[in-house]
Amino acid sequence: MSLTHYQTQTIPQTSSTSTASGSQLRLPPQPTQTPHPSNVGAAAGPSATSSTSSGSASGSKRAALKKKLRPWSLGGQARRAVTSSAVPDHRVDSNSHAASVYEGGGGDTSGLGGAPYHHQWNQAQDENQDQRGSETRLRVQSDQSPRRRSSGATPPEPVENVEYPGPSGIDDRTWEGDSDEERVDTYSWVDPSIIGTERFRATPAVSRSELGPSRPPEPASHATSRRSSVLGELLDTPNNPSPPAILHPDDSYALLLAYQATSESSHGATHKASNNAPLQSPTSPYLPTPSDSGLLRNPNPEWYELVDNTLSESLSKDELKRQGLWWEMIKGEREYVRDMKIVCDVFIQPLRDHHPPLLTPDSRLHAFIAEVFSTAQQIYHAHVRLLGRLMERQRHEWPLITTATDILLGTLLEIVDLYESYMKNYPFAEARVRREQGRNGPFRAFLAERNTIELTRRRDISVFLSRPVTRLPRILLVLEALYKVTPPDHPDRDDIPTAIEILQNVVKSTQPGIESAEMKIRLWNVAERLLFKKGEVVELDISDPKRTLVHMGYVFRRVRSETNWHGWQDLHAILLDNYFLLTRDEEHGKHVVVSRPIHLDFLNLLSADGVPERRYDSVTRYQRKPGGHMLEPIFQPERLMFPFTISTAGGRNGRTYTLCTADEWKEKIEGAKTLRKFDIESNRTFAVHTITTPPEISDPVVAADTFTWHNRETVAIATGKSIWLGWRRDSKSFRELIRFQTGHIAAVSIVPDFSWLLVVSAGNLLAYSMKEMIPTSNPVTWVSKGRMGGDRLSAADHMVAFVRIGVTKGRLLVVYAVHSKNSHHTTLYFHEPLLSSSYTQTAFRPFGSVTIPGYASDLSFFRQTVSVVTEKSFIIAEPGNPTFNSIPTFPGEIPERAMVVRMVSEAKPLGMWQVDEREFLLVYDLGACWVTKFGEVSRKGAFLRWNLTPSYAVFRPPHILLFEEPGGRAEVRDVFNGKVCEVVEERGMRPFPLTRLGQGLVAKCARGLVEVVEVSPSPRASASCRPPEGVLWSRSSM
Repeated sequence: MSLTHYQTQTIPQTSSTSTASGSQLRLPPQPTQTPHPSNVGAAAGPSATSSTSSGSASGSKRAALKKKLRPWSLGGQARRAVTSSAVPDHRVDSNSHAASVYEGGGGDTSGLGGAPYHHQWNQAQDENQDQRGSETRLRVQSDQSPRRRSSGATPPEPVENVEYPGPSGIDDRTWEGDSDEERVDTYSWVDPSIIGTERFRATPAVSRSELGPSRPPEPASHATSRRSSVLGELLDTPNNPSPPAILHPDDSYALLLAYQATSESSHGATHKASNNAPLQSPTSPYLPTPSDSGLLRNPNPEWYELVDNTLSESLSKDELKRQGLWWEMIKGEREYVRDMKIVCDVFIQPLRDHHPPLLTPDSRLHAFIAEVFSTAQQIYHAHVRLLGRLMERQRHEWPLITTATDILLGTLLEIVDLYESYMKNYPFAEARVRREQGRNGPFRAFLAERNTIELTRRRDISVFLSRPVTRLPRILLVLEALYKVTPPDHPDRDDIPTAIEILQNVVKSTQPGIESAEMKIRLWNVAERLLFKKGEVVELDISDPKRTLVHMGYVFRRVRSETNWHGWQDLHAILLDNYFLLTRDEEHGKHVVVSRPIHLDFLNLLSADGVPERRYDSVTRYQRKPGGHMLEPIFQPERLMFPFTISTAGGRNGRTYTLCTADEWKEKIEGAKTLRKFDIESNRTFAVHTITTPPEISDPVVAADTFTWHNRETVAIATGKSIWLGWRRDSKSFRELIRFQTGHIAAVSIVPDFSWLLVVSAGNLLAYSMKEMIPTSNPVTWVSKGRMGGDRLSAADHMVAFVRIGVTKGRLLVVYAVHSKNSHHTTLYFHEPLLSSSYTQTAFRPFGSVTIPGYASDLSFFRQTVSVVTEKSFIIAEPGNPTFNSIPTFPGEIPERAMVVRMVSEAKPLGMWQVDEREFLLVYDLGACWVTKFGEVSRKGAFLRWNLTPSYAVFRPPHILLFEEPGGRAEVRDVFNGKVCEVVEERGMRPFPLTRLGQGLVAKCARGLVEVVEVSPSPRASASCRPPEGVLWSRSSM
């Protein structure tokens, strides 16, 4: 037959009005039409004349020239050959079948030369009509018929001349011409070489009149009987797993619509759509079911099950894989959207609407939903739009999809941030759900009610939470497989690598976050199972975002006793990035801490290359020698245990452990210590600054003080016989302003706001006027003085032990302590400095005195009282009041043998400071405890233990610095929770005692004078020291 005038075109959707019934009907797609022989020569020209010489010769020639064309190019090839398209005018009459008005020949096809396909179509319909007892029709809605024009569209004019390239005339034009508006029609998958031959069959579509429940009787046409035969073969043989041998384009497309329509109705969580419901928007993936569910023998078919075998056989192996992969991509997207819809409709919304609320208060419920489901709802809506676009493309290009990479790229760029947030949060979400299930009975019942076939197909919530985590890797695998089977000249060769790169970047960027979150969850699980000794406070700082679990495993410790010299103790070692713990496993997964946790700043790895030890116990079972006879005795093989020794250098609190293990702990411990060191150096709270001293000071420095004079930083340095004053950072300005011929200087301090310099020398307290010694900022004008140049503040018979300056009772007072020579008592003398005027003859006036038992070593000021540190306790006294109180006291709930009672009775007091509005901290050389404003031990007897043995303590809110003189170290602790913040190390560091509030912390070390300064003051510093109202003794600021 002639090939030139055969139309392969997109059949637009059109509408027509029935004259009999008045109802508006949509016309189905019509078979492609062959022109009358009288018009063939005029339309085709010379090339057509040569091609119509004979049917057999033309068929053999086409068979010789036939080749497998690129399927994605057929539609474009046909569109480029067609200059215009036409659709015949169809009218549906109530008394007749749908009439087809052919161009030039009306409805007569008997005289169509070279068009045997229609004759054979009718003959096949006649043969099959007798064999079928009943007629099975594919019931689809009119607006779901393939390739139909909208109701308001006007059919274009018929085509006069149509030219198609032959089998060898392949058009190699660019890809950019294939737009969404020019998609291929129902027959676009047919090889052009068979158009017009007996191998090609046209498939008339079902009209709207045929689908109606009360349609008029139609004639038993050949097309109807043939269609019934094919569909009956498709629907009535459910036991036949293979697809029918002949599946016409309209049938294939209708099956696609039926499959897409089951997106919403295929699971029990949603309702089934009515057959009479109109189609939804093309962008919505949920299409109402156009027919009964029995249309699809397989509810989850593959691509090859919905197309004709002839099409599958005509494609290459790679193209078959490519089409199958795109089908798998869309099918997986449909399942994913269905699961994400369950997350939103079955879990999130019912959890919000549940009454009574499962979590209270509402803020906790909202925080739970945000932490568990994160960005799940945004991801769901994004994939609903993605699935709608994919299915629209699938319908438009059925059965051979050209590409959908452009749709994927557009969506991936929008959702990468949502997936990054969700995937990094996923471990926390899973752990939060698991923790809430264990603690919250109503929530556990809520999840059990949803674990049904109708709602979730008996899948747990954890399955749905993991779906977004695995979705992108699955898409990545499909794209990688698609790239392998994509032809070199296909546009996807450039687009698929871009999509793969986007997905790989998301997966790689989230992997560290997921691993970190998993390690954090593992750390939390371990921390929840730790059991410490009752009373001692050990702050592991698990809530710190930087906290990580480095390593954990079993270690073995040699335990020798009189009955078992070769005994072993099995321990579970846990290495964090800040602590090393030794625990013992108990029932229910608990870890009992057998020894106080060792902070990494104090952990020393002494050796890890000791001689291995042999272990013969229950760890190694008895067994027979390899190849031995069954009568030979069994033996217990040995197991080598490699020892390593760790220790803590903390004086009285120091410990040493020798542990054996089959694992390698040396690298783990050294790596954790290195990371800890780097972290501390980059986040220092306290730093050591050097104070430059003049070379003229050759004697040892015994005391120092820093203050401001003439708006310049000034340093007072005391040696055994003299005192030097000068500007800081200017060593040439130092002058020796005070010099003693006899005696030894013990302390030096400045009295703020009163311009007095206090010096303790040979047990005498002397006061020197700064205005007289340093009248100006020019060192040339400075005046030197001797012993007689100062005012004697202490009595002649008093041997001053120490002096302190502070505020109590609203007054600035100077207090010096005198130890009694005849009894074990200390007397405190209070003096108030006075402003110089013509009415005052003395610079200080006595304010009162108090005698307390024991020898005092330090003193702290509060609002109305002072706290005096003695050898065994703290004395609370009031200036001028002979009564005093000794603290701490223990409430009745704390037993006499409690750990805090033993610590207080054995330790040496170092100082007392206020840490909260109602709470104070008592610091000892072994540890510390908290007391109330009445001096009673609080927090149920909880106490702290130091990692070293300090000899001096300094309070810098909210931290306390514990100095160990022999080691030159200072342990920095948080006074609220006892957390170890850092360790300040300086070789030979020994701080000078502080004499006043706000004084700089100056110390002497191997390299000279240094000052320990706070690098980043804590925001809690100011709030932590506000004195409470109505407290008998409270800290007062200057």
